[in-house]
Amino acid sequence: MEYRLPTLDDYEKLKEYVIEHYSNHEKSISASNGLTNMKYKEWVEKVNRNSKIADDEWGKYYLYLVFDNNRLIGLLNIRFDLTDTLRNRYGDIGYGVRPSERRKGYATKILHYALEICKEKNMSEVILGCYEKNLGSNKVIQKNGGNLFKTDIENIKLSDEWTVTLKSNYYKIKL
Repeated sequence: MEYRLPTLDDYEKLKEYVIEHYSNHEKSISASNGLTNMKYKEWVEKVNRNSKIADDEWGKYYLYLVFDNNRLIGLLNIRFDLTDTLRNRYGDIGYGVRPSERRKGYATKILHYALEICKEKNMSEVILGCYEKNLGSNKVIQKNGGNLFKTDIENIKLSDEWTVTLKSNYYKIKL
């Protein structure tokens, strides 16, 4: 699998990705950091700039396009400089997989890759969040060493939060 920052040349691939989500009655694009709310060129510039320089809202982050055999499979957002409020609301890692590629193990691989990046950045713990009824995402987090530490009610939905404590070659769960 290939993980990389977006370029202007990715427009058609991302457009197809977004259309697939909306065609499946999904109202948002996970880990996209405003992709559908701004002009594409501005989004690419912001994402690439924020991989090097923190902004006031989201700090420094990596937003990677995830490819398998040249097909855009998903998005991965690894956030390094979040305020405590944003960290507790969104978590340190966000990811999404296009609907037609779900249940094939991609999300598990994407999260594993993200945790490796977090270890390289000397992060000792990450917070991950997902909705309680998103059983697929809950399983992905558990497969990668996550354990539930809090459930909140957010907009009439139960939202679970997980932590993963990062160690050298394994993930030890922190309750």
